[in-house]
Amino acid sequence: MMRTTVCLTLCLLMITCTLPLVAQNSAVTGAVVPRLVNYSGRVLDVDGKPLVGIAGVTFSIYKDQYEGSPLWLETQNVTANSKGNYTIQLGATRPEGLPLELFSSGEARWLGVRVNGGEEAPRVLLLSVPYALKAADAETIGGLPPSAFVLAAPSTSTTSVMVPTSIPTTAQSPATGTTPVTTAGGTINKLAKFDASADITSSQIFDNGTSVGVGNTAPAAKLDVSGTSIFRGLLTLPALSAATASAGKNSQPMNFTASTFNSSTKKAVNENFRWQAEAVGNDSTAPSGMLNLLFGSGTATPTETGLSISSQGLITFAAGQTFPSGSGSVTSVGLTAPTSDFTVSGSPVTTSGTLNFAWNVAPTNAATANAIVKRDSTGSFSAGSIVASLGVTGASTAVGVYGESTGTVSGDNGVQGVTFAGPGSGVAGFNNSGAPGGIGVYGQGDTAMYAYGTTTGVFGHGSAYGFATDGNVQQARTAGGWAKAMVVVNGQAAPYTIVSCFNSTLSGAAATTPPCGFTLTEFAPGEFETNFGFQVSDRFWAGTVYAFQSGPKIITLTPSAPDTLFSTTYDLSGNFVGSYFHIIVY
Repeated sequence: MMRTTVCLTLCLLMITCTLPLVAQNSAVTGAVVPRLVNYSGRVLDVDGKPLVGIAGVTFSIYKDQYEGSPLWLETQNVTANSKGNYTIQLGATRPEGLPLELFSSGEARWLGVRVNGGEEAPRVLLLSVPYALKAADAETIGGLPPSAFVLAAPSTSTTSVMVPTSIPTTAQSPATGTTPVTTAGGTINKLAKFDASADITSSQIFDNGTSVGVGNTAPAAKLDVSGTSIFRGLLTLPALSAATASAGKNSQPMNFTASTFNSSTKKAVNENFRWQAEAVGNDSTAPSGMLNLLFGSGTATPTETGLSISSQGLITFAAGQTFPSGSGSVTSVGLTAPTSDFTVSGSPVTTSGTLNFAWNVAPTNAATANAIVKRDSTGSFSAGSIVASLGVTGASTAVGVYGESTGTVSGDNGVQGVTFAGPGSGVAGFNNSGAPGGIGVYGQGDTAMYAYGTTTGVFGHGSAYGFATDGNVQQARTAGGWAKAMVVVNGQAAPYTIVSCFNSTLSGAAATTPPCGFTLTEFAPGEFETNFGFQVSDRFWAGTVYAFQSGPKIITLTPSAPDTLFSTTYDLSGNFVGSYFHIIVY
């Protein structure tokens, strides 16, 4: 809101207030005095500080000081100096300047000033100067008004009148047989209308050259309508412009403004709500739109409230939305969840409140106790033991992973390829065709299967392989069932050597490349010691001898050092010839 301060200097140049005087002066001098009024004012903001630069100022001339519609108005762009002062000439925007009719009656006239569409400043009385008073005296000729000087009518039916030389005389007379259009006078800037077949008067439409008012003479926008309006057709608010690949375009907005009084600032404040269609999914294969509600108080630009309607009619509510209670269709909102996994509070909400929903243990892909499993970006997760009646089904009727015995015989199956009625198996390999060759677990490079407790690690049914691997088999030294060491010794003839071997404590080629980390020592003919490099005195072992001559051949395996070593000794009774022999440690 702005206001203007009227300076004391106000000058009316009324030299040409009457047409007869203009005609006389024009005939003598050939010049017409412009009908302009000098006016000086000052532009201030709402805090009383001067505005600098260009401002749009509307000047209105009234018959009365406080009421009534303007008899004339115009809008000019004024340039204010550093103190907000400016000077203009009223009527400068019109070729004819100020209308003579404004001052021909001799009544007082009041000037109202409105800056940038704000409130109009108090009206100021327009006063004449001596020059203008002299012009008023010129309205008579010899003391008589111009109407007394009418030419005598000729013999025809038409009447000639004296026309001032300053008014164009190119208009043609009405065609013969038509009805002349008459008017007793109209309102400046109002569109004309017929109030009878041959009479014109002012309509309700006001046009000051920049704005149009319907039902008012001070339009505050391009079109300002006072009163109820009815549109018998589609009212369209188009997009601001056509969308591009880089940006969608919203619609023209529809504003609703309320006014509230602020007790702190002692001023009225506009509260602006705005509905606006907005682009969604621009530059995609499925672009769409939504209708949004915006709000701004005072001079603030309206921003989105969070309430919107999608292209399917779905409503998104703003944060903090509450629902009706009592007689409404929704009386309460509640939430339940397993207490082992979630904590729920604030349920139910009947009038107002907040529902809280929280994890006891957040989901994770790690093996975390009481946590719901969440797969990682590769679809994997970590877990401890998994117990399931049918964990993974590998074929139409086969069970890929099975964790519980299906028969009456005790024993659980860790992994089972087909159902068996016997004891539970760690891994069962079966060929459905009945031919040999089924593999329960096949490992290449890494450990294929690990058995714990009293369950069977690997079970092969029929001619199927119970366990097959391209690598070596390893087992803890104190565990039973697998061979920990195997050695074949050439005891037939010197030099006595380890021909082939296996050492479960080694990996790679070293586990099967002679001497496999073992040491062979001959103490006497037929008496050898094999050092395996780890304790074997508490393990099972077996020896086999291959003789080239008949007779009792007995191999005796005797620990020579209880902690780490044992030796093999031949019994020399009977006819004995040196031979190969095998030793296996379990």
